[in-house]
Amino acid sequence: MIAYRPAFHLSERCQLLTVATALLLASGLPAFSKSEDFIMDTSGVGKTNGTIVSSDQFLELGVAGPNALRLEGEQSLRMGNLDRAITVLQRSVEMAPLDMDGRILYAEALEKKLMKQHEKDPILFNFLVKQWLFVFKKSEFPDQAMQGLQHVVNLTGTQPKRMESVPKFLNRVLLPEDGSTKVALGGAHPNSEEKSDEKKNQE
Repeated sequence: MIAYRPAFHLSERCQLLTVATALLLASGLPAFSKSEDFIMDTSGVGKTNGTIVSSDQFLELGVAGPNALRLEGEQSLRMGNLDRAITVLQRSVEMAPLDMDGRILYAEALEKKLMKQHEKDPILFNFLVKQWLFVFKKSEFPDQAMQGLQHVVNLTGTQPKRMESVPKFLNRVLLPEDGSTKVALGGAHPNSEEKSDEKKNQE
C-alpha cells in the first residue's frame, strides 16, 4: 500500500469517520448534479508530458457496461497493467458517475500513476484531488466517505472547512497547471511560505 504520510491513528480515523458521517447527514445525500462539472471532465487526466490519452482512443470493448469495465479495471490494476486499468476505469466512471466502487478504484489507479512520477504532474494531482473529494462528498456510506476524506488530507494537507463550498476548497488546494509550483504531497509546497510572506509584507 502506498502511503504519503504516517498512517492515521485509530482516534484520528474515528474523528474522520465522525466528520464524514455528520457531513453526509447534514447534506441529505444530494443527488449528482450536472452543474458539478468539476468531476465530470476527464479530458485533463491524460495530459501528462504533453501526451493526451482519451478512454475512447484505444478502448475497444464493444458495448461493455460499467460493471464489466470496473471488474476488468480491477483485474488490470491487480496485474500491474496500470495504463489499461486507468483507461477502463475512466470509461466506467464516465458511464456511471455515481458508482463509488468504480470511482475509488479509478482514484487508486491514478494515485499509483502519480506516485510513480519523479516530477509529479500538477494536472494529474489536481484531477486526483477532485476524484477523492467527490468520493467524500457523494458517497452514501460513511466508510467510503472517510476514505475519500483521508486521501484528500494526505494529498493536500487539509480538508474542507465547515460550510466551505467545493469551488472555494478547490481554489484553496489546487495547483497551477503550468508547472510553476512543484507538487508536494501533504500540502507542503515550497513556494507557499514565500507567498504568505509576500502577502504579509503587502499588508
